[in-house]
Amino acid sequence: MNEFIPLSKINTFIYCPRRFYYEFVQQEMLVNEHVEEGKLAHARTDEPMQERHEKGNLVSRRQYLASQSLGVSGFADLLEEKDGMLYPVEYKKGRTGNWLNDKVQLCLQGMLLEESMGKDVPFGYIYYITSNRRRKIALDDELRKLSLDAVRKARNLAEMDRSPEPVHDNRCNGCSLQPLCLPFEVAYLHDLDKPPKRIQPTLGIENVLYVDETGASLKKQGGRILVCKGDEILRDMPVINIGQVVISGNVALTTPVMQWLMYENIPVIFLSMYGKYQGALTPQISKNSLLRVAQHKMANDGGKTLSLAKQFVIGKLTNMRTVLRRRNKEKSDKMLSDSIAQLAQNIKTAKNATHLDQLLGIEGAGSAAYFNVFGRLLKSEMGFDFQRRSRRPPADPTNSLLSFAYTLLTSDLISAIQIVGLDPFIGFYHQLKYGRPCLALDLMEEFRPIVADAVVLALINRAVLKPEDFTEKYGGWFLKDGARKKFYAAYEGRKNELVTHPVFRYKLSYRRAFELQARILAKYLIGEIDEYKALTVK
Repeated sequence: MNEFIPLSKINTFIYCPRRFYYEFVQQEMLVNEHVEEGKLAHARTDEPMQERHEKGNLVSRRQYLASQSLGVSGFADLLEEKDGMLYPVEYKKGRTGNWLNDKVQLCLQGMLLEESMGKDVPFGYIYYITSNRRRKIALDDELRKLSLDAVRKARNLAEMDRSPEPVHDNRCNGCSLQPLCLPFEVAYLHDLDKPPKRIQPTLGIENVLYVDETGASLKKQGGRILVCKGDEILRDMPVINIGQVVISGNVALTTPVMQWLMYENIPVIFLSMYGKYQGALTPQISKNSLLRVAQHKMANDGGKTLSLAKQFVIGKLTNMRTVLRRRNKEKSDKMLSDSIAQLAQNIKTAKNATHLDQLLGIEGAGSAAYFNVFGRLLKSEMGFDFQRRSRRPPADPTNSLLSFAYTLLTSDLISAIQIVGLDPFIGFYHQLKYGRPCLALDLMEEFRPIVADAVVLALINRAVLKPEDFTEKYGGWFLKDGARKKFYAAYEGRKNELVTHPVFRYKLSYRRAFELQARILAKYLIGEIDEYKALTVK
């Protein structure tokens, strides 16, 4: 790796080598309130300006510096010259303190200045914005040696094929990369700490914008997305509130909207007007190619593939059993009890499966036991029926709802997988098949009963949808336009509900759980943790 390392990343390396690896090597960057606060505090120094005199000093702001010999580059926030003495000034948002990472960054600026200007730079200043104070830093031999050593170690780490262990201390509190790094979760899995308190959400509300109005178009206006039809504005939503856009049917996107959504890392999912997944417009793929290499290697390792496949199947069957047990607890039913017992046996057998074909048979038997009594979970007075699971086309309104829910769940898992940096088409339980998002189908197994099926049961049993909300076309049943909006609302509501994670024992939304499980899987694939555990509920 011969590219320059930015001075700011050397600062990051000293503070947390793992964060340096994520940001410099894997090019991962998450934003939280601390990052945004730093950007705002630093905004003035990021504006280039011509040299000018201030209080008797010759001042130049935002100067680019680089050194081939040191292999580092970056911007000096401020350069001042007084009485022939040149020195850098580095701005930091916090309070005055003795921070080695800040001093090294300043020292490297001074060394780059010496190389480019041919002048000695014996000192510099760090200006702490919160304290409104400057601190003079001597760029002595000891600090220069530490700085060169930091550059060497950072470059060595950048050549490694996996990230270092989490620092797992107070530095993790408030770190924007905590949802990606999962320092407390990894420490707990290695028996180094007690269960983490709760997952730290990323900045943003992450709503899904659903658009299924035939003839509508999406337009950009300032910092907002408008859904228009003719001269009428149907919806007006700030982009900061959007985590995903789902387009169903004949809806147009303007080029500025597409470019803006990609810049903001917001995926666009395309469905047919009958809810079939057609594809996606996704932001730039993650640069974490080492993770995808590990994924491909494990997909060709039969033993590890089977181990992962077992977890996906056991997660699905366990959650199916939970759904039936909850209903049976409300009102005892002999057929439900029999299916619950059958699923318990299937789970036990799955744990001892020795090959994928055997596991497929076990999963099929468990799914049959579940769907044989699924109709008994529906309130009879609602006018819905369910005899068997049918897909293409759905044979009745209940099957139509299940298929639609699974489509949305698939698209959500594809997005979560791509955010993490995995390939959604390379799976472990679902084997390679052209055009099939195998890994998304793997990960969604544990979520099918507790997210998709739960939405369908709630819509029917709470009379949110009625039989007249469906139309029969092309030999199948489909939701009418107005009813789809009710479905979207119920599905989003379910994703925002909280669930207790079985391993970490904190509460998080199902929406966040999709990404968390994908990240846990990624850490298993690269060898950072010893096993993947499906998310199951009681």
